[in-house]
Amino acid sequence: MTTYATLLSDVQSYTSYDAADFVAEIPTFIRSAEERIFFLTQIPVFKKAQTGTMTSGNAYLQLPADFLAPASVSIDTGANGWKFLLNKDVEYIREVYPVVATTGEPVVYALFDADEDDTTILIGPTPNSGFTTQLNYFFRPISLTTDTGGTWLSNHAYDTLLYGTLSESANFLKKVAGIDNMGDTYEQRFIAGLAALKNLGESRDRKDTYRSGEKRKTEAA
Repeated sequence: MTTYATLLSDVQSYTSYDAADFVAEIPTFIRSAEERIFFLTQIPVFKKAQTGTMTSGNAYLQLPADFLAPASVSIDTGANGWKFLLNKDVEYIREVYPVVATTGEPVVYALFDADEDDTTILIGPTPNSGFTTQLNYFFRPISLTTDTGGTWLSNHAYDTLLYGTLSESANFLKKVAGIDNMGDTYEQRFIAGLAALKNLGESRDRKDTYRSGEKRKTEAA
């Protein structure tokens, strides 16, 4: 297990800078690096499922707090088994199902932003029953700064996390200490690590993906 303490020590060792204000900001550098990885890659280990129930007459589903991006939405239709809904734009749903009060068996869904803190899914047509629903989605994993004993990134993609953290720290060092000699190198190493993660998560682990809604890319040599 690669722990938070290990990363903290390595960052100070690589930068040769241990001023108290810098050390206090290292958790912020780590979270920023993690966020870049989560937003720029789609790795199956960062995906999970949540089961819930639709409400008859309610065209909206509340998304989990750790939601980043959808993978699929399906409903249990009973005798006909599970049915996957098609991912469409909000405009499409409003055009095809303009009357919200008109209900039926759901066919499509779209991300709908009620406000910045209340992201939901819009269903079309408005469900006519309390369908059991399963949302498969990419989520924001717990940060290494919280789960200090080790995370998937720290254990399986440590170099990417390390150089991402160092790249973030370079911005701070340039402003506070005038140090500007390694930032580009750290960023290049981080980008190389991201490419390897994308190759793993979006090509090798996507060859048999049935639905085209998930991001896929050609595997690098």
